[in-house]
Amino acid sequence: MNENIKQLSLPIIWAFSKKRKDFVVSDCNLYAFEWLEKWPFKIKDNFVCMVGEKGSGKTHLSGIWAERLNADIINASDDVFNKWYNIVTSENTQKYFVLDDADLIKDDILLFYIYNTIKEKNAYLLMTAATSPNKWDLKFKDIKSRLSTLNIIRIQKPNESAITSIIEKMLLQRGILAKENVISYISNRIERSYESINYWINKLDSLLIDKKSGLSIKIVKEVIK
Repeated sequence: MNENIKQLSLPIIWAFSKKRKDFVVSDCNLYAFEWLEKWPFKIKDNFVCMVGEKGSGKTHLSGIWAERLNADIINASDDVFNKWYNIVTSENTQKYFVLDDADLIKDDILLFYIYNTIKEKNAYLLMTAATSPNKWDLKFKDIKSRLSTLNIIRIQKPNESAITSIIEKMLLQRGILAKENVISYISNRIERSYESINYWINKLDSLLIDKKSGLSIKIVKEVIK
C-alpha cells in the first residue's frame, strides 16, 4: 500500500456548510440557487419545496437561505412536533423556517399543522426532499391536496462539469492538493451521482496521510478500484 495512505482510519463526518462561498453553483443547481436568492422578497409565495437526490446540496443551499434570513431549521430526525410547537407558541415573531428532509415525516396531521401555521402567520417555509410531495406516502387528503400546489425547485443530476467542480471544491475544503489531471481521473471513474462524489472524496480524505504532498493518480488508483 502506498505510504501516503493509512492502513487503518476512522470515518470522517463533515458538517454541512452554510457558507455561500463553499457552494458550487453549476447548471444542475442554478435554477434552485437563483430562485432562493429572490425568495421571498421578489417571489411572493409562502412555500417552496427543493427536490434533489441525496448529497445534491439541498441542506447546504437551504442553510445558505436560512443564514441569510436567520431562519429556524428543523430536520425530520428532530422531535418535529415539540420543536415546531415550541417555536410557534413562543413570543418569537420568526417568519422564516426550513423543514429539512420533509418527505421523511410520516405524520400527515403534523404536516397539516405546520402548513396551516405558516398560512396563519403569513410566514415562509422552505422544505427539502428527495422526491416531490405528490410522491410522498400521504393518506390525509387535505394535506395531500395542499402540498400538491407547492412551488417545486429541482436540483438536477450532476453533469460532467458539475462533478469536476464539486470534486475540486471538496478537495480544496479539506486542504488536499490535486492537479487537474487527478481531478479528471476521479471524475471519470466514479458513479455520476452526488452520493458517489461525497463517498469517494470522504474515502480519499480519510485514507490520505500527507495532504500537503498532494493527491496523485497512483493513490487514487489504490482507493478507487
